[in-house]
Amino acid sequence: MKEDYFCVYFNEPVPVRVQLIKLLKLINPDYSFNSSHITVAELKEAIVKELDHENLIIIFNHFEKLSKRYVGIYQYLNSFQNIQFICSFINKINRNTYPFYETFKILNKEEYKNDTAKDEINITYSLYIIISIICFFVYIKSANSVYMAAILLGGAWFALIIFRTMMYAGGRV
Repeated sequence: MKEDYFCVYFNEPVPVRVQLIKLLKLINPDYSFNSSHITVAELKEAIVKELDHENLIIIFNHFEKLSKRYVGIYQYLNSFQNIQFICSFINKINRNTYPFYETFKILNKEEYKNDTAKDEINITYSLYIIISIICFFVYIKSANSVYMAAILLGGAWFALIIFRTMMYAGGRV
């Protein structure tokens, strides 16, 4: 890959300014700049300008360490067709980085789902039962019949129908 593309590996995606300087030095080792006074915006523009139509692959670990501020910088670079990212992550993705995370293709989806789903508790059926019981009591309260057995039976049937309808509409787990 290194013969056809510029490839760079970062163990950490932050600090971004240092990583962008490494990128710029990789693309053009002769590029002259004062590293103490160049801004992140100037670095981004210089990388895109120096890259021209060459392909760049950026590989880094710990995607979850990105903050909202740094995600914007990497998203800007990702918006170009000739810049690709390969990232890994260990922990759950926070909501600030989720829009950027959605642009990636997960290679081991099943393993990721198995690892992250073990902390979740499915309350779907419990919620359906509670709603059905509430509907049962609403039915009993609203029905004014002399035959209490018929009311209870009708209420129980009504609650069962509500439960089954919610399972059908909400999907099965």
